[in-house]
Amino acid sequence: MKEGAERIVSRILDDAGFKAESIKQEAAEKAEAVKAEARQKAARRQEHILEQARKDAEEQKRRIVGVAQLEARKELLAAKQELISEAFRDSLDQLVKLDDNSYLSIIESMLLNLVETGDETVFCSAGDLKRIPDSFWDDINKKLAGQGKKGELLLSKETRDIKGGFILQAEGVEMNCSFESLLAMKRDELEPEIAAVLFK
Repeated sequence: MKEGAERIVSRILDDAGFKAESIKQEAAEKAEAVKAEARQKAARRQEHILEQARKDAEEQKRRIVGVAQLEARKELLAAKQELISEAFRDSLDQLVKLDDNSYLSIIESMLLNLVETGDETVFCSAGDLKRIPDSFWDDINKKLAGQGKKGELLLSKETRDIKGGFILQAEGVEMNCSFESLLAMKRDELEPEIAAVLFK
């Protein structure tokens, strides 16, 4: 009887050992599978993170390049605008520095075209007040009279802060015919032509 019990116990222990070994083996396999899956997930996650980092870096680079290009375009446009402004300033200086005959011819042409009644008041720069002789105004009034106008244009001794040209006043209303004003009015029209010459 004792021998039979020992066999049963031995059998139970053998079965238990086998079962334990089988469970241990299965647990090891499961652990390995879990580790392998974890490694795969980690690799996929790492690849995803790296891919996202590459995309973010590319986007950041694109933005930086875009901002730099925009700034460069702005600076180029500002430089072009400054060159165009300089061209207009030079034109104004050249008009003012014309020899007296050419300068007076321009002023005469402007007056004869712009004076409406012939009894307006003309305001000049301090330089033009000295530069333009009295005989010029007498001639202008004769020519205005010849056009059927009053021929009583009055040159004011009061000067205006302009470089060239004049201010024409009639009944308290002033018409700015200074070279600065005329060039400013023509700027939109002339700017494309000047740009084409400067930046071809």
